[in-house]
Amino acid sequence: FEKISMVIILINCVTLGLYQPCETSSRLSQLLDIFDHVIFSFFAIEMVIKVFAMGLVGKACYLSDTWNRLDMFIVVAGITEYAINKYNLNLSAIRTFRVLRPIRAINRIP
Repeated sequence: FEKISMVIILINCVTLGLYQPCETSSRLSQLLDIFDHVIFSFFAIEMVIKVFAMGLVGKACYLSDTWNRLDMFIVVAGITEYAINKYNLNLSAIRTFRVLRPIRAINRIP
């Protein structure tokens, strides 16, 4: 599971590097959006699985680890972004939080 997570993080780094916010109608932009949805879904599902396995609060729980708190912040920012897009509000500053996703690789590199 850790290796799959690292591959997803590396793919995310590539997609973030290719993303061009001013060009939204190209095929590349549409493909990158699909990748972004899949990557976000993976991170969200990973967080939910860990919360169920470890518990949310308490000793040796999900929120007791700083990296897990960063993961949760990134997922909550992504959920906020999707909620804002649903109501056609444009707060592009929330999109900048997706740049934090590659930081997750730091705790996975031995």
